Amino acid sequence: MKEFWAEFDLLGESRKRDLIQYFVGLQEHPPSSSKGIRWENLEDPAARQHLLAQLLASEEECARRTKCKDYAKGKNGLQQWYYAGDLQNPRGDFQAFLCRRLRWMGSILGLLNLHDTVGSPLPNLTLFPSGSWAVQLTFTLRKPYISKDDKDFYILDNPVKKEWVFKVPYVAPSQWKGALRAAMTRQLAEEAGALDEKVWIERRLQLARLFGNEKGVDLDDERFEAYLDKLHPDAAEPYRQRLKEITPTGFLAGRLHFYPTFFDKIGLEVINPHDRKTGAGKGPIYFECVPADTQGVFTLLYVPLDNGPSDEATCKADLEAVARGICAMLTVYGFGAKTSSGYGVVEVNKADIQTLSLNAETVQEVWDILTQRHGEHGG
Repeated sequence: MKEFWAEFDLLGESRKRDLIQYFVGLQEHPPSSSKGIRWENLEDPAARQHLLAQLLASEEECARRTKCKDYAKGKNGLQQWYYAGDLQNPRGDFQAFLCRRLRWMGSILGLLNLHDTVGSPLPNLTLFPSGSWAVQLTFTLRKPYISKDDKDFYILDNPVKKEWVFKVPYVAPSQWKGALRAAMTRQLAEEAGALDEKVWIERRLQLARLFGNEKGVDLDDERFEAYLDKLHPDAAEPYRQRLKEITPTGFLAGRLHFYPTFFDKIGLEVINPHDRKTGAGKGPIYFECVPADTQGVFTLLYVPLDNGPSDEATCKADLEAVARGICAMLTVYGFGAKTSSGYGVVEVNKADIQTLSLNAETVQEVWDILTQRHGEHGG
Protein backbone atom coordinates (compact mmCIF):
# COMPACT_ATOMS: atom_id res chain seq x y z
CA MET A 1 0.00 0.00 0.00
CA LYS A 2 1.45 3.37 -1.03
CA GLU A 3 1.81 6.14 1.53
CA PHE A 4 -0.53 9.07 0.85
CA TRP A 5 2.08 11.83 0.77
CA ALA A 6 4.41 9.81 -1.48
CA GLU A 7 1.64 8.97 -3.95
CA PHE A 8 0.66 12.64 -4.34
CA ASP A 9 3.99 14.45 -4.13
CA LEU A 10 2.96 18.08 -4.44
CA LEU A 11 6.45 19.39 -3.75
CA GLY A 12 7.85 17.65 -6.80
CA GLU A 13 5.53 19.48 -9.18
CA SER A 14 6.66 22.63 -10.97
CA ARG A 15 3.15 23.75 -11.89
CA LYS A 16 1.85 24.39 -8.42
CA ARG A 17 -0.35 27.33 -9.40
CA ASP A 18 -2.22 25.24 -11.99
CA LEU A 19 -2.69 22.49 -9.45
CA ILE A 20 -4.07 24.89 -6.82
CA GLN A 21 -6.50 26.31 -9.36
CA TYR A 22 -7.56 22.80 -10.36
CA PHE A 23 -8.15 21.82 -6.74
CA VAL A 24 -10.34 24.86 -6.04
CA GLY A 25 -12.30 24.60 -9.30
CA LEU A 26 -10.81 27.48 -11.30
CA GLN A 27 -9.27 25.10 -13.81
CA GLU A 28 -11.18 22.28 -15.47
CA HIS A 29 -8.30 19.93 -16.18
CA PRO A 30 -5.37 19.04 -13.91
CA PRO A 31 -1.81 19.91 -14.92
CA SER A 32 0.37 17.22 -16.44
CA SER A 33 2.71 15.39 -14.11
CA SER A 34 6.26 14.29 -14.87
CA LYS A 35 5.76 11.47 -12.37
CA GLY A 36 2.60 10.18 -13.99
CA ILE A 37 0.35 11.29 -11.13
CA ARG A 38 -3.32 11.38 -12.10
CA TRP A 39 -4.61 14.28 -10.03
CA GLU A 40 -8.18 13.66 -11.17
CA ASN A 41 -8.15 10.50 -9.04
CA LEU A 42 -7.98 12.69 -5.95
CA GLU A 43 -11.68 13.57 -5.89
CA ASP A 44 -12.33 14.06 -2.17
CA PRO A 45 -12.22 17.81 -1.31
CA ALA A 46 -11.04 17.08 2.24
CA ALA A 47 -8.07 15.12 0.87
CA ARG A 48 -7.24 17.94 -1.55
CA GLN A 49 -7.45 20.44 1.29
CA HIS A 50 -5.16 18.23 3.36
CA LEU A 51 -2.63 17.95 0.54
CA LEU A 52 -2.28 21.73 0.17
CA ALA A 53 -0.40 21.71 3.48
CA GLN A 54 2.70 20.52 1.60
CA LEU A 55 3.00 24.04 0.18
CA LEU A 56 4.16 25.21 3.62
CA ALA A 57 7.55 23.64 2.92
CA SER A 58 7.94 25.45 -0.41
CA GLU A 59 9.38 28.93 -0.97
CA GLU A 60 8.49 28.98 -4.68
CA GLU A 61 6.31 31.75 -6.10
CA CYS A 62 3.00 31.12 -7.85
CA ALA A 63 2.58 34.79 -8.79
CA ARG A 64 4.77 37.86 -8.72
CA ARG A 65 6.12 38.30 -5.18
CA THR A 66 3.51 35.84 -3.90
CA LYS A 67 4.65 32.49 -2.56
CA CYS A 68 2.57 29.47 -3.42
CA LYS A 69 1.66 28.89 0.23
CA ASP A 70 0.17 32.42 0.32
CA TYR A 71 -1.34 32.14 -3.15
CA ALA A 72 -3.29 29.08 -1.99
CA LYS A 73 -5.02 31.16 0.71
CA GLY A 74 -6.08 34.12 -1.44
CA LYS A 75 -8.67 34.92 -4.08
CA ASN A 76 -7.42 32.18 -6.42
CA GLY A 77 -7.16 29.62 -3.63
CA LEU A 78 -9.25 28.99 -0.53
CA GLN A 79 -11.27 32.20 -0.96
CA GLN A 80 -12.46 30.95 -4.34
CA TRP A 81 -13.05 27.45 -3.01
CA TYR A 82 -15.05 28.56 0.02
CA TYR A 83 -16.95 31.49 -1.51
CA ALA A 84 -17.06 30.92 -5.30
CA GLY A 85 -16.43 34.61 -5.93
CA ASP A 86 -18.92 36.04 -3.41
CA LEU A 87 -17.07 36.85 -0.17
CA GLN A 88 -20.33 37.72 1.60
CA ASN A 89 -21.93 34.33 1.01
CA PRO A 90 -20.09 31.00 1.39
CA ARG A 91 -21.22 28.78 -1.48
CA GLY A 92 -19.89 26.65 -4.30
CA ASP A 93 -18.54 23.11 -4.60
CA PHE A 94 -16.74 22.98 -1.26
CA GLN A 95 -19.79 24.09 0.73
CA ALA A 96 -21.92 21.57 -1.16
CA PHE A 97 -19.38 18.90 -0.21
CA LEU A 98 -19.62 19.83 3.49
CA CYS A 99 -23.41 19.73 3.34
CA ARG A 100 -23.39 16.25 1.77
CA ARG A 101 -20.70 15.01 4.15
CA LEU A 102 -22.62 16.22 7.21
CA ARG A 103 -25.81 14.44 6.11
CA TRP A 104 -23.84 11.30 5.34
CA MET A 105 -22.24 11.41 8.78
CA GLY A 106 -25.66 11.95 10.35
CA SER A 107 -27.12 8.90 8.62
CA ILE A 108 -24.20 6.72 9.77
CA LEU A 109 -24.25 7.93 13.38
CA GLY A 110 -28.04 8.05 13.72
CA LEU A 111 -28.25 11.81 14.24
CA LEU A 112 -31.38 13.90 13.80
CA ASN A 113 -31.54 15.13 10.19
CA LEU A 114 -32.97 18.61 10.61
CA HIS A 115 -33.77 21.05 7.82
CA ASP A 116 -30.48 23.00 7.93
CA THR A 117 -28.20 20.80 10.03
CA VAL A 118 -27.96 17.57 12.04
CA GLY A 119 -28.05 17.13 15.81
CA SER A 120 -27.81 14.51 18.54
CA PRO A 121 -31.18 12.99 19.49
CA LEU A 122 -32.31 13.63 23.04
CA PRO A 123 -31.74 10.55 25.23
CA ASN A 124 -34.52 8.43 26.69
CA LEU A 125 -34.70 9.85 30.21
CA THR A 126 -36.59 6.85 31.58
CA LEU A 127 -33.24 5.04 31.58
CA PHE A 128 -31.75 7.58 34.00
CA PRO A 129 -32.32 8.32 37.71
CA SER A 130 -35.04 10.62 38.97
CA GLY A 131 -34.20 14.28 38.62
CA SER A 132 -32.44 13.87 35.27
CA TRP A 133 -33.17 16.37 32.52
CA ALA A 134 -31.98 17.29 29.04
CA VAL A 135 -31.84 20.55 27.09
CA GLN A 136 -31.55 20.98 23.34
CA LEU A 137 -31.33 24.28 21.45
CA THR A 138 -31.32 24.98 17.75
CA PHE A 139 -29.44 28.20 17.03
CA THR A 140 -28.16 30.41 14.21
CA LEU A 141 -24.75 32.07 14.44
CA ARG A 142 -25.00 35.87 14.53
CA LYS A 143 -21.20 36.20 14.33
CA PRO A 144 -18.65 33.69 12.97
CA TYR A 145 -17.40 30.91 15.23
CA ILE A 146 -13.60 30.55 15.45
CA SER A 147 -11.71 27.72 17.11
CA LYS A 148 -8.31 26.03 16.97
CA ASP A 149 -7.98 22.61 15.37
CA ASP A 150 -5.71 19.89 16.75
CA LYS A 151 -3.95 19.54 13.40
CA ASP A 152 -0.53 21.23 13.19
CA PHE A 153 0.22 20.59 9.50
CA TYR A 154 -2.33 22.64 7.54
CA ILE A 155 -2.23 25.28 4.82
CA LEU A 156 -3.57 27.90 7.28
CA ASP A 157 -2.09 28.67 10.68
CA ASN A 158 -5.57 28.94 12.19
CA PRO A 159 -7.83 26.11 10.97
CA VAL A 160 -11.26 25.67 12.49
CA LYS A 161 -11.71 22.53 14.59
CA LYS A 162 -12.96 19.60 12.50
CA GLU A 163 -14.32 16.17 13.32
CA TRP A 164 -11.49 13.67 12.88
CA VAL A 165 -13.17 11.21 10.51
CA PHE A 166 -15.71 13.20 8.47
CA LYS A 167 -13.79 16.51 8.43
CA VAL A 168 -16.82 18.73 9.10
CA PRO A 169 -16.41 21.70 11.47
CA TYR A 170 -17.70 21.07 14.97
CA VAL A 171 -17.70 22.07 18.62
CA ALA A 172 -16.40 19.26 20.82
CA PRO A 173 -18.20 18.37 24.08
CA SER A 174 -15.15 19.51 26.06
CA GLN A 175 -15.34 22.91 24.36
CA TRP A 176 -18.99 23.32 25.32
CA LYS A 177 -18.21 22.32 28.90
CA GLY A 178 -15.39 24.83 29.17
CA ALA A 179 -17.42 27.64 27.60
CA LEU A 180 -20.47 27.09 29.82
CA ARG A 181 -18.40 26.77 32.97
CA ALA A 182 -16.57 30.00 32.12
CA ALA A 183 -19.88 31.78 31.50
CA MET A 184 -21.43 30.61 34.78
CA THR A 185 -18.25 31.42 36.72
CA ARG A 186 -18.29 34.89 35.21
CA GLN A 187 -21.94 35.32 36.19
CA LEU A 188 -21.11 34.28 39.76
CA ALA A 189 -18.15 36.68 39.89
CA GLU A 190 -20.31 39.57 38.72
CA GLU A 191 -22.82 38.86 41.51
CA ALA A 192 -20.18 38.34 44.22
CA GLY A 193 -20.75 41.68 45.94
CA ALA A 194 -24.48 41.06 46.36
CA LEU A 195 -24.22 37.53 47.85
CA ASP A 196 -23.74 36.71 51.51
CA GLU A 197 -21.35 33.94 52.56
CA LYS A 198 -23.99 31.21 52.76
CA VAL A 199 -25.43 31.87 49.31
CA TRP A 200 -21.93 32.24 47.84
CA ILE A 201 -20.90 28.82 49.15
CA GLU A 202 -24.07 27.21 47.80
CA ARG A 203 -23.45 28.75 44.37
CA ARG A 204 -19.86 27.49 44.31
CA LEU A 205 -20.98 24.02 45.36
CA GLN A 206 -23.49 24.13 42.53
CA LEU A 207 -20.71 24.82 40.00
CA ALA A 208 -18.70 21.89 41.39
CA ARG A 209 -21.80 19.69 41.28
CA LEU A 210 -22.50 20.59 37.65
CA PHE A 211 -19.01 20.61 36.15
CA GLY A 212 -16.80 18.72 38.57
CA ASN A 213 -13.42 19.94 39.75
CA GLU A 214 -10.21 20.78 37.97
CA LYS A 215 -8.03 17.72 37.39
CA GLY A 216 -4.59 17.62 38.99
CA VAL A 217 -5.34 20.18 41.72
CA ASP A 218 -5.91 18.96 45.28
CA LEU A 219 -8.39 20.56 47.65
CA ASP A 220 -5.55 21.90 49.79
CA ASP A 221 -3.57 23.19 46.81
CA GLU A 222 -3.35 27.00 46.72
CA ARG A 223 -4.32 26.91 43.03
CA PHE A 224 -7.67 25.28 43.79
CA GLU A 225 -10.23 27.68 42.27
CA ALA A 226 -8.08 30.58 43.51
CA TYR A 227 -9.95 33.08 41.35
CA LEU A 228 -13.24 32.57 43.22
CA ASP A 229 -11.42 32.40 46.56
CA LYS A 230 -10.23 35.98 46.09
CA LEU A 231 -13.75 37.27 45.56
CA HIS A 232 -14.99 35.91 48.93
CA PRO A 233 -11.86 35.09 51.00
CA ASP A 234 -13.75 34.34 54.22
CA ALA A 235 -15.86 31.71 52.46
CA ALA A 236 -12.95 29.77 50.94
CA GLU A 237 -12.31 27.41 53.85
CA PRO A 238 -16.01 26.74 54.67
CA TYR A 239 -16.55 25.95 51.00
CA ARG A 240 -13.78 23.34 51.05
CA GLN A 241 -15.20 21.74 54.17
CA ARG A 242 -18.63 21.49 52.57
CA LEU A 243 -17.11 20.00 49.42
CA LYS A 244 -15.24 17.38 51.45
CA GLU A 245 -18.57 16.27 52.92
CA ILE A 246 -19.75 15.46 49.40
CA THR A 247 -16.49 13.93 48.17
CA PRO A 248 -13.53 13.21 50.47
CA THR A 249 -11.06 13.49 47.58
CA GLY A 250 -12.48 16.82 46.44
CA PHE A 251 -13.01 15.60 42.89
CA LEU A 252 -16.32 15.22 41.07
CA ALA A 253 -17.06 14.17 37.52
CA GLY A 254 -19.90 16.66 37.25
CA ARG A 255 -23.55 16.02 36.44
CA LEU A 256 -23.57 17.69 33.03
CA HIS A 257 -22.81 15.67 29.91
CA PHE A 258 -22.34 17.53 26.64
CA TYR A 259 -22.87 16.48 23.04
CA PRO A 260 -20.94 17.72 19.98
CA THR A 261 -22.34 20.34 17.60
CA PHE A 262 -21.69 20.00 13.86
CA PHE A 263 -21.78 22.59 11.09
CA ASP A 264 -21.93 22.40 7.29
CA LYS A 265 -20.06 25.56 6.28
CA ILE A 266 -16.51 26.88 6.46
CA GLY A 267 -15.48 30.48 5.75
CA LEU A 268 -12.48 32.75 6.21
CA GLU A 269 -11.83 35.72 8.46
CA VAL A 270 -8.88 37.97 7.60
CA ILE A 271 -7.01 40.40 9.83
CA ASN A 272 -4.08 42.59 8.80
CA PRO A 273 -1.95 43.61 11.80
CA HIS A 274 -0.05 46.90 11.46
CA ASP A 275 3.37 47.83 12.76
CA ARG A 276 2.96 50.25 15.68
CA LYS A 277 5.94 52.33 14.61
CA THR A 278 5.53 52.56 10.84
CA GLY A 279 1.80 51.88 10.51
CA ALA A 280 2.54 49.50 7.63
CA GLY A 281 0.57 46.29 7.31
CA LYS A 282 2.43 43.10 8.18
CA GLY A 283 0.39 40.98 5.79
CA PRO A 284 -2.98 39.25 6.11
CA ILE A 285 -3.58 36.51 8.66
CA TYR A 286 -6.31 34.04 7.73
CA PHE A 287 -8.61 32.33 10.20
CA GLU A 288 -10.95 29.55 9.19
CA CYS A 289 -14.36 29.99 10.74
CA VAL A 290 -17.93 28.80 10.67
CA PRO A 291 -19.62 31.82 9.06
CA ALA A 292 -22.57 33.79 10.41
CA ASP A 293 -26.08 32.50 9.59
CA THR A 294 -24.97 28.87 9.94
CA GLN A 295 -27.25 26.69 12.07
CA GLY A 296 -26.23 24.29 14.83
CA VAL A 297 -27.71 22.22 17.65
CA PHE A 298 -26.61 22.40 21.30
CA THR A 299 -27.49 19.41 23.51
CA LEU A 300 -26.67 18.54 27.12
CA LEU A 301 -27.79 15.94 29.64
CA TYR A 302 -27.99 16.27 33.43
CA VAL A 303 -27.71 13.08 35.50
CA PRO A 304 -27.55 13.25 39.36
CA LEU A 305 -25.42 10.18 40.10
CA ASP A 306 -22.99 11.61 42.69
CA ASN A 307 -23.27 11.76 46.49
CA GLY A 308 -24.63 15.30 46.46
CA PRO A 309 -28.27 16.28 46.93
CA SER A 310 -30.62 15.03 44.22
CA ASP A 311 -34.00 16.17 45.53
CA GLU A 312 -36.45 17.97 43.26
CA ALA A 313 -35.53 21.43 44.57
CA THR A 314 -31.82 20.88 43.82
CA CYS A 315 -32.46 19.53 40.33
CA LYS A 316 -34.80 22.44 39.61
CA ALA A 317 -32.26 24.99 40.86
CA ASP A 318 -29.56 23.36 38.73
CA LEU A 319 -31.77 23.48 35.63
CA GLU A 320 -32.59 27.16 36.13
CA ALA A 321 -28.94 28.07 36.76
CA VAL A 322 -27.78 26.15 33.69
CA ALA A 323 -30.47 27.80 31.57
CA ARG A 324 -29.25 31.26 32.61
CA GLY A 325 -25.68 30.16 31.92
CA ILE A 326 -26.52 28.81 28.47
CA CYS A 327 -28.35 32.01 27.58
CA ALA A 328 -25.37 34.12 28.67
CA MET A 329 -22.85 31.89 26.91
CA LEU A 330 -24.69 31.83 23.59
CA THR A 331 -26.07 35.37 23.38
CA VAL A 332 -23.72 37.53 25.48
CA TYR A 333 -20.26 36.05 26.09
CA GLY A 334 -19.97 33.80 23.04
CA PHE A 335 -18.08 30.52 22.62
CA GLY A 336 -14.90 29.56 20.80
CA ALA A 337 -11.94 31.89 20.16
CA LYS A 338 -11.90 35.70 20.00
CA THR A 339 -15.13 36.01 21.99
CA SER A 340 -13.91 39.36 23.36
CA SER A 341 -14.17 40.66 19.79
CA GLY A 342 -17.79 39.52 19.50
CA TYR A 343 -17.28 36.16 17.81
CA GLY A 344 -19.32 33.08 18.66
CA VAL A 345 -22.67 34.62 19.63
CA VAL A 346 -25.94 33.19 18.37
CA GLU A 347 -29.68 33.65 18.10
CA VAL A 348 -31.69 30.85 19.69
CA ASN A 349 -34.34 29.51 17.31
CA LYS A 350 -35.94 26.73 19.33
CA ALA A 351 -35.64 25.17 22.79
CA ASP A 352 -36.61 21.65 23.85
CA ILE A 353 -36.52 20.68 27.54
CA GLN A 354 -37.23 17.17 28.81
CA THR A 355 -37.39 16.16 32.48
CA LEU A 356 -38.34 13.11 34.52
CA SER A 357 -39.77 14.67 37.66
CA LEU A 358 -39.92 18.46 37.29
CA ASN A 359 -43.32 20.04 36.73
CA ALA A 360 -44.57 21.85 33.63
CA GLU A 361 -44.35 25.25 35.34
CA THR A 362 -40.61 24.79 35.88
CA VAL A 363 -40.13 23.71 32.27
CA GLN A 364 -42.01 26.81 31.07
CA GLU A 365 -39.88 29.09 33.26
CA VAL A 366 -36.68 27.55 31.90
CA TRP A 367 -37.92 27.71 28.33
CA ASP A 368 -38.63 31.43 28.81
CA ILE A 369 -35.06 31.94 30.05
CA LEU A 370 -33.51 30.04 27.14
CA THR A 371 -35.53 31.65 24.38
CA GLN A 372 -35.98 35.03 26.06
CA ARG A 373 -39.68 34.50 25.26
CA HIS A 374 -38.99 34.19 21.53
CA GLY A 375 -39.17 31.05 19.44
CA GLU A 376 -41.24 27.92 19.34
CA HIS A 377 -42.09 26.01 22.47
CA GLY A 378 -40.72 22.51 22.11
CA GLY A 379 -40.72 21.41 25.76
